[in-house]
Amino acid sequence: MTKMSMTKFIQKMTILVIAVTGSVAVPVTSVSAQQPQSNERDGQSPALTKSAADQYLLKDDDRQLTEFQQKHQQVDQEIRIPDEDELITLLTKGSSSRSARKECLSQIPLDQMPQANRTNAEHVLKDLSMFRVLPKIHLDVNHSAYAFFIAHPDVVVSIWREMKLSEFQMWQTGPYSYEVDAGDGTVGTLEVIHQTPKETLVLCSGVYKSPLLAKPISAKALLHLQTEYFPGEDKKIDSISHQVSMYVSFPSQTVEMAAKILAPVSNAILDRNFKEVSIFMHMMSLAMERQPGWVERIAGQLEGVLPVRRPQLLKVAARVYIDAKQREAAAAAQNGAEPSRFVPPKPIDVISQTGNQIPRQLPRDLKVQPVSRAQSPQ
Repeated sequence: MTKMSMTKFIQKMTILVIAVTGSVAVPVTSVSAQQPQSNERDGQSPALTKSAADQYLLKDDDRQLTEFQQKHQQVDQEIRIPDEDELITLLTKGSSSRSARKECLSQIPLDQMPQANRTNAEHVLKDLSMFRVLPKIHLDVNHSAYAFFIAHPDVVVSIWREMKLSEFQMWQTGPYSYEVDAGDGTVGTLEVIHQTPKETLVLCSGVYKSPLLAKPISAKALLHLQTEYFPGEDKKIDSISHQVSMYVSFPSQTVEMAAKILAPVSNAILDRNFKEVSIFMHMMSLAMERQPGWVERIAGQLEGVLPVRRPQLLKVAARVYIDAKQREAAAAAQNGAEPSRFVPPKPIDVISQTGNQIPRQLPRDLKVQPVSRAQSPQ
């Protein structure tokens, strides 16, 4: 995601989860009988009839009501967009140094993988063209929400598309494999070769095609995500610290040389993208806590994911919502205040909220069509 699109994303999510609880009053301009509006009255005949005058002039009771509305109308409050430092905390900066590479290589759990996966990982590491350890970031996020998005990255990508933040596409093609299309000529595959609650190893293989290139550019990469969990207590929310180490192998020396020349630019983009993903995790956790109905609508509009992912996302949102309410109740009890009555999240029904019509009944023989290019995990 570009910086501009991420700014739009933060604006949308902030408006979603911050106080937009009251109705917005529409300013009403009063028109006085003694001071008619010049732009509407100028040039008119002095023999203006009473019926025509009534269209321009307010009656006494109407004028009093208008003045009362102007006097007591709510003042619109501008919603401040939070800074990046308010959403996430940067613990360490990204690095491509030899010392950082040596340290990160020693942390890859090769001895815990099946032999086939270990061989594929070592194939990238033995012919290493580029290395980058991204910034280490700390953020507040519900652990259930974080774990769900890490386990199902295709849901994250689908939410981005639904929010018009990215054209990137991802389809699950197996229990641990995915196909990706960046929309710019880059296509590839991802395979999770090792995953525990604290770390994930992903093997990537991609090809970039362009009419300006004589031959496609291919590359392989190994991504190592490491996560530390910090459980929240009482009124404090859960938080995590995570970091990604990236190892890239180019089969072409020409491409490798070009990549090293462009490394300062590409490294800055990589670091920025990881920050944006972290902000997304934080804001989605807040949305689940404060606006579970919005998450429900998003879940119903996801494309390119397995049908089972939609109810799974709703269950996670309900769990996060309940955790937040329990935390609020604990904080209120600790402060001696009256705890707010817990109200479980209810499904949003647009028809019943906007009118008195009965919600439309779905046909009983309705069948859910499988998502294109997505296969059920074995």
